[in-house]
Amino acid sequence: MGDQARDSGVAMRAALRVAAPIILMIATTGCAVNRGAPGRPQVDAQLVSRVQHGIGPNTCGEEVIPSDVNISDGVSPDEAVAVALWNNSAFNATLAQLGIARGDLIQAGLLRNPQFQIFLPGGTKQLEWALFLPVDALLLRETRLDMTEREVCRVARQLVQNGLDLVRDVRVAHADLAFAADRASLADEAVQLRRMIADLTQKQLNAGDISELEAITAEISLKQSEADAAALRHVVDQAEARLKQLMGLGRMPDRLTPIVDDPVARMLPELDALISEATTSRPDLHAASLAVAAAQRRAELARKQWFRFDLVGDANSGGAGPSNFGPGFRFDIPIFDRNQGGVHSADWTIYQATQNYNAVRDQIIADVQTSYSQYQQANDNLTQLQSNVLTSLEEAVRLAGKAFSDGGTSYFLVLQTTTQYLDARVQEIQLTADYRRTAANLDRSVGRNLTWELPGMTENEVVPNADLAAQAESTNHSENGGEPNVVILSGDGSALFSGSGDPEKVGRTLRRIADQLESIDRKRDTDHPAGQDAIRTLTAGWRQE
Repeated sequence: MGDQARDSGVAMRAALRVAAPIILMIATTGCAVNRGAPGRPQVDAQLVSRVQHGIGPNTCGEEVIPSDVNISDGVSPDEAVAVALWNNSAFNATLAQLGIARGDLIQAGLLRNPQFQIFLPGGTKQLEWALFLPVDALLLRETRLDMTEREVCRVARQLVQNGLDLVRDVRVAHADLAFAADRASLADEAVQLRRMIADLTQKQLNAGDISELEAITAEISLKQSEADAAALRHVVDQAEARLKQLMGLGRMPDRLTPIVDDPVARMLPELDALISEATTSRPDLHAASLAVAAAQRRAELARKQWFRFDLVGDANSGGAGPSNFGPGFRFDIPIFDRNQGGVHSADWTIYQATQNYNAVRDQIIADVQTSYSQYQQANDNLTQLQSNVLTSLEEAVRLAGKAFSDGGTSYFLVLQTTTQYLDARVQEIQLTADYRRTAANLDRSVGRNLTWELPGMTENEVVPNADLAAQAESTNHSENGGEPNVVILSGDGSALFSGSGDPEKVGRTLRRIADQLESIDRKRDTDHPAGQDAIRTLTAGWRQE
């Protein structure tokens, strides 16, 4: 027995000397990897560069308000967006997809565990054992990592698009709340106006200047306006509930008071320029492109899926025969199963992903065209109403009221003129809300807030069949394929340019900034407050946190 134990130990040590380097190599390459795949910081940076607001801390079920937001004195569209990106539960739930995808990437970098097989001795039968090391897993590891890495990048890009969709929804909901609040305020104003007319009518009835029918008509008009005002207050509550839900503040008992600025027409680029920018920078198009690249890697892996190759270390000792050890290998013979079904499915997955890319691209073009036309229509309608209709109606109401109080006209003319004026005011509020909604949709269709960033600052063009592995660089590289970023500061510390270090891009952007400043200087004196406001509006798009 001593000789058998000694022979067994010699065989085991010989096997370990052969297998140890191989096991060490496999264990080293099989460690968990992230390969610079994007995470929450990259999603946050993308959103900040597009809408100047990012995602909040990774909390669960807690309402967290950013430190620079104070909703107690009213909430602006920007504040609503900032709170929503931090607290919207549905959006935060989608952010979990990135963690899941990164877990898949970690798993893709792991190798199959070695297998150890042992047969116990009995009688004259020797002790036998064998060690199997999965070499095929090591050879196919890089392909699996490339495929999964692209999937992580796709998920990250799609999450940025989800953030842009949320921003659009919040801005639209804020516009709806502002519209409802303005309608309710105008309804209260109408009640006061009709009450004043009813009081005046009653006085004229008592004096015998008008008929009882005219007085009754004024009283009915007052009651109807009071009922309308009461109904519109419920509409405000409903719009507020919708905005709170998107902001993740549904449990907050305090009321939200919308703060809005008067609509200001934007200086937009041409439609073709916006389409070009959208088709090169929209995150969902990047995501669709990465899906094509991932499908191509998946098809490549499917053609090798049948491959199985194991290194074998086999030994026996004791029993009737001598102790011995020898290497070997084990592999599958692809006579029947070469993963034909998997290859077929993978090829059609490429086709599906490519067609999906084309569908997303076509949808983006349609989105920009539609939202651009709707924005121009809303802007033109609002401008025409304010400059032509309202001015005339205000004067007509003033003259009719003066004539009625002097007894020179009938109540029906006053009622008709007042009704036309109130209808025009309602139309103005409606067109203002439409303007804000279409502006939100236009920003989302292009992929950024057009009032904060100068046109032309886009990412590299997306080509579906290109190798997009460079988009998954580490956080030490920029999102534009590893190209270094450059920041140029003005005298007051604001960033005149922040982006690619390409000299051509920097020069083109600075020339555009200079032209716009020169244009403002020609139009108005910059010492005047209005001129200062114009410059502040322009430079707001250059400031980067």
